[in-house]
Amino acid sequence: MGMLNALIESASRFRNGSDELLPVGYAERYVTWVVNIDPEGRYPPQVTKLDRKNRSKRIPATPADRTSSKVSATLLVDKPSYALGLPNMELKNNAAEQAKKEHEAFVKLAQEIGSKSKGKIPQPILDLISNLDALVLLAFPSTPKKGELVAFEVGKDPWPTEDPEIQKLWSDHIEKRLAEEYQQCVLCPLGSDKLPELKPITRIQPFSVTLMKGTDSVQISSFNLDAFQSLGKTTVEIDEEHGGKRKKAGANAAICYSCASTAGQVLQHLVTLEKDNDGKDKSSGRHAVVLARDDSKGRGKQPLRNQIAVFWTRKQMELQVKEGEKRQFEELAKTPIEELDEALGDAPPAKTGQCRALLEAPFVGGKDTAELPTNRFYLAVLSPNKSRLVVREWLEEKIDKTRDNIRRYTEALQIVHPDGRGVWCPPLPAMLEGLQSYTSVKQKRKEGARIPGLGPDVTRKLIRCIYTGTPPPKAMLTRALRCFRVPNPPTDDTPQGREQRERQMLRLMAMAAAMKLILTYNKTGKEQKAMEKLKTEHDAASEYKQQSPYNCGVLLAILEAIQLRASSSGRGVNTTLVDRFYGAASTAPATVFANLINMATKAHLPKLRRERKEFFKVRYQEEVVNINDLISEACNAINAAGGFPPPLTPQKQAEFALGFYHQRAELNRPKRQLKSSRTDKNSTAGGQL
Repeated sequence: MGMLNALIESASRFRNGSDELLPVGYAERYVTWVVNIDPEGRYPPQVTKLDRKNRSKRIPATPADRTSSKVSATLLVDKPSYALGLPNMELKNNAAEQAKKEHEAFVKLAQEIGSKSKGKIPQPILDLISNLDALVLLAFPSTPKKGELVAFEVGKDPWPTEDPEIQKLWSDHIEKRLAEEYQQCVLCPLGSDKLPELKPITRIQPFSVTLMKGTDSVQISSFNLDAFQSLGKTTVEIDEEHGGKRKKAGANAAICYSCASTAGQVLQHLVTLEKDNDGKDKSSGRHAVVLARDDSKGRGKQPLRNQIAVFWTRKQMELQVKEGEKRQFEELAKTPIEELDEALGDAPPAKTGQCRALLEAPFVGGKDTAELPTNRFYLAVLSPNKSRLVVREWLEEKIDKTRDNIRRYTEALQIVHPDGRGVWCPPLPAMLEGLQSYTSVKQKRKEGARIPGLGPDVTRKLIRCIYTGTPPPKAMLTRALRCFRVPNPPTDDTPQGREQRERQMLRLMAMAAAMKLILTYNKTGKEQKAMEKLKTEHDAASEYKQQSPYNCGVLLAILEAIQLRASSSGRGVNTTLVDRFYGAASTAPATVFANLINMATKAHLPKLRRERKEFFKVRYQEEVVNINDLISEACNAINAAGGFPPPLTPQKQAEFALGFYHQRAELNRPKRQLKSSRTDKNSTAGGQL
């Protein structure tokens, strides 16, 4: 099934369910000016400029056939040149004449719809807009700009455009205006007699869709039929008189107004983002998540960098989280790709617990469960390219299969936090950011990536992995290994320093999670659980934890902890052995570990014994342990696996990195949980490599 088919078949869900669709031919647009006409006839009408929070209104949408050269009015709400007859002074020639034509079209449309609605459009509005002299005398606080919208109302009555009859008349008007010859619509289902129904075909898509604020409105008809089967354009062969050649030319597929407007209506509803307290768009909505934005400006703008993921189910499907509480399936689908809140706090984010609850929750019984086999989960990754919609990815999957795939991805990805505060999985934005190895500065807005981001193909492969169960992209492994070696500077105990440290740790977690995902995605559930942290009940069944690369990483983290605690007066060291030797230790352990162990036993351990600092607190054990026991345990595991290994492959380097990461988390404690900065001097808290 193509994307347009899925949008149309899902429309009944959004019309009848808790998600409310806009009327056909309507859109959420920003109205700046409202002209209020007194019902008692007092003059002049009052002009109000709406504040930013109240400008978003459900009003008639401007048809897609309106261009700078073609006059095409919108019902009762339009730009100043249409609604007021004000010339657009940016036009070099005939600005006044053009404004006159546009205003006449605006008045004619209102009168035509008004006559058909039998008085649903108040006569005072028709009288005012028909009187240019009266419009000129309106007292605007400032001159309306060319892109601002002007609306009309009478007293405290609802806007005429809110009346269902007016809405239907507006939709019928557009259908008639855009109609072409009668054909069979390629999207309409056949009737009960299986005979095609001929309908007037719309010559263009009736309405544009705005994917995200700051991007151009686009047509939803797709021009890449072969790749995404969206039925937006067909190909016909044309005979050529010259030389008897034949060439192929594009022709819009035959789509009726009902299907075209419904698809646009549903898509616009799906891409709607939530608002923050200031009325600005967030990065996600109920059915959409912004994956990437184009930050370039001016001539360097590249609209294809903007990507938004849109997801929904054909019929509404709910999960019974607990008694009396139901959640839509889209809440589960959004969790792996939605950005985290800014403040993480001392515990895993709340979304982690929500995701686990949703994964374990049963589907709501009754009719919903009976429809489960025929229901479908859809996901599209879209980009605006000037006036055309680009479909970057189109996925269609069974709902129960989708949940299984999300669970498999989550269990393969989740890992202990670097300071041991809990096990959870970083979302997709954190993964992509962590795999760029960002610079670390106290002000987030000044941070920058040291290396270019992974290409959009990697993002799409990850999305397919999440929802369809395809293997994750192996390019992530080499990138994660590369970023894992880049050291971060130390942080102080100021609020800015703590925030910087939180960002560092989240990126480190994303790198480790990416490696774990590649290593364990095709492994058993026990292996996935075992590789979440250092000590689990599944360690005996873990293939990786029995091998020497993993235990070499564990040993390096122990040796680092010894060096940090043995540093003079507890002030730490400028360059740790990890800063100096991690690259060599993780690629060829046999070449460096003899010297590192020798350094620890001769230089650092004697000092710890003299100062009685050789006992460490680890998370998996209530009592403190002697650091010598940890060294012995790691060395015994290495010897049992055949000793220090020769040069390691990238996969073995990832095993080494996870062993190092796990052991560090066990020896680490969040600074904010310590009583004072002095206490921290004797801890083994460390940042990224």
